[in-house]
Amino acid sequence: MEFLLGFSALIDRFNRRAGRLTLWLVLLSALLSALTATLRYTLDWGSNAMIEGQWFMFGLIFLFYAPLTLQERGHVRVDILYNRLPPRGRVLVEILGGLLFLLPVCLLIVIDAWSYFLIAFQQNESSSNPGGLIWWPMKLAIPIGFALLALQGVSEIIKGLAALTGRRPLPEPTTGGH
Repeated sequence: MEFLLGFSALIDRFNRRAGRLTLWLVLLSALLSALTATLRYTLDWGSNAMIEGQWFMFGLIFLFYAPLTLQERGHVRVDILYNRLPPRGRVLVEILGGLLFLLPVCLLIVIDAWSYFLIAFQQNESSSNPGGLIWWPMKLAIPIGFALLALQGVSEIIKGLAALTGRRPLPEPTTGGH
């Protein structure tokens, strides 16, 4: 179990760093949005690449921050029964949810999105808009983002198993709409 907890800690550190780096995309996206609007309204000049860059950054923010959100237990939960369960029951729900839903869905998306990326890469797919961006880098981000989410799911399952076996404290219940 100590090896698995070490692996879990490694995943947590990596996704924490990736998530914190991703936060800079929020600022960059806002600045690009402001620049795009300023150029459009002051100089009557627009750029499809700048607009698509905003879309891409928005997608990257969601893809690469989702693992950290899972780690911080920030994803929305259906609280009708979950909050009424004892702490061990909540941990069991988290483990089963990860094994039965999160990991299989992430795996399917990674496999399908990898094919989606390969086709785009082989065809050097780019925007149909004049001056638009190439699309394969964004399509590569999809399987990477879901692989990171799956890894975080594995980490959460490991931590849940450690909590059930007494090697870690049981997590506190979430509050405030989680």
